[in-house]
Amino acid sequence: MLTAKVMLLGDMGVGKTSIMYRLVHDRFDGQYMTTLGVEVLGYDVPADKGEPTRLVLWDTDGDFGERVFETVYVMGASAAIIVSDITRPRTVTHMVDLARSFESKFPGRPYKALVNKIDLTKDSGSPGEIRDLAPSSVNFVSAKTGTGIAETFAALAETIRRRQL
Repeated sequence: MLTAKVMLLGDMGVGKTSIMYRLVHDRFDGQYMTTLGVEVLGYDVPADKGEPTRLVLWDTDGDFGERVFETVYVMGASAAIIVSDITRPRTVTHMVDLARSFESKFPGRPYKALVNKIDLTKDSGSPGEIRDLAPSSVNFVSAKTGTGIAETFAALAETIRRRQL
């Protein structure tokens, strides 16, 4: 089985842990609890053909910011999920900055930029900064409802499998 380390990056309170719990346990807990350091969980993504891919999800403390790239936590990362909160535009700007930094530090490694909490807004427009990222790397999701979560991780796992990362 192919095993890949996937970093969950983003500001505090954007929903990294909620996204991970929605994926792994198919549940949502609306009570906010700050992640201290890193929490690690595994998730097996079924493959259309062949063996599933085990994603080892590293949910990071949102206080790291771009300093996360200076820590031991990111060593060996195959990919990243970079999260923002659609109701907090500043987190979208930080998401774009983190995506650029990830591309720079890990050239050729895939990532998905997730704009979370789409269930909290009626605005269907994309925040302007997102235009700087490849459209295929951006997904609009809701950890609360589950919208887009499993599909995003399945697409990332397929890219990891294809590139043998």
